[in-house]
Amino acid sequence: MESAQKAGLAQGLALLLPCTSAVMGILLLVPVAPQISAAFAHVPGVEFLVPVLLTLPGLCIALFSPVAGLLGDRFGRRRLLIIAMLAYGLAGMAPMMLDDLHQILASRVLVGICEALILTLSTTLIGDLFDGRTRERFLSSQTAVASVSALLFLALGGLLGRQGWQAPFLVYGLCWPMALAVLLLVREPARVERSMPGWSLLPGRHMALTCGATVLAAILFYTIQINVGTVLPGFGVTDPGRIGLLSALASIGTPLGSLIFWALARRDVRLLLAGEFALMAAAFVAMGNAPDEGWFIAAAFVGQIAAGLLLPTLLTWTMSALAFEVRGRGTGLWQSSFAIGQFLSALVVPALALRMGAVIDTLPLIGAGSLLVAGIALILFIRVRSSR
Repeated sequence: MESAQKAGLAQGLALLLPCTSAVMGILLLVPVAPQISAAFAHVPGVEFLVPVLLTLPGLCIALFSPVAGLLGDRFGRRRLLIIAMLAYGLAGMAPMMLDDLHQILASRVLVGICEALILTLSTTLIGDLFDGRTRERFLSSQTAVASVSALLFLALGGLLGRQGWQAPFLVYGLCWPMALAVLLLVREPARVERSMPGWSLLPGRHMALTCGATVLAAILFYTIQINVGTVLPGFGVTDPGRIGLLSALASIGTPLGSLIFWALARRDVRLLLAGEFALMAAAFVAMGNAPDEGWFIAAAFVGQIAAGLLLPTLLTWTMSALAFEVRGRGTGLWQSSFAIGQFLSALVVPALALRMGAVIDTLPLIGAGSLLVAGIALILFIRVRSSR
């Protein structure tokens, strides 16, 4: 059981900032990946281990987020969140003092486990402390904050990388003042002491629908993010600076979509999903048929707007049916589904490209899949509407 909480803008901001940890965990090191490879060129399999070093935290989020939610339901959210944030800073900065690649990989596993706890528990606390339109706005703002921070951490990683490959790891220490903000501003939600409820309290059908749709949405979202830089050379854009600039322009669509969601959040979720998946489909088809880089980036921008709408729609839909006692576990399953979609996006496009010849040729096909999902959501909306 939950009771009314007094929480406002300060508490919401304190819980929004931790969501940047997942972005920090991956993108901060992208600019220095070649330097890390060069520093450990003597290590067998370094060409495999360095990409693993970047992606390990995401895999840990997929594996450990449900466990993080379980712990939050059992022991409370706030204390575990603060501990995870402190440990995250320590594990994140550890490579500054390590000169063994395998030890660095071990530290990255701990970073990923902490990320699973941080993302799951901060999101759960937003669901605990806010409701209605305020909850929807803070949940949608997570996507916007993560997108803006992605640009910041990419730039910061490149800037610090001039001082050596270890310098960007210092940024992980930012999680400590964030933990202090949670300690000072956020209070544990009031709860009735009771034995730990079982997983049976989770709305099974609801979670299956939301998690399945989230996997698909994450595949679409990360397909755009990952492959913009891959496709642009086909239009003759080979300068890394210009590729970075055009990619950043496309990424602005995500926070814009999250802000647009504020005005649409009260619409029927089936109608929202139908429109969002259809918009994503249109973007993919347009990207696959773009005549030049300008049209391609414009289409990718539209796709990022669709993602900025789609992700908070799915998260608020998931939260809407979660009771306080199992909110942590439900949120953990959602976070895990999103991370699984991120992982699958790196497999789907290369597999399709092998059959179709080039990455850009796969995009209309992926768009057709998104349109199919939009059609299913629209049919469900019409059926529910006609039964009333």
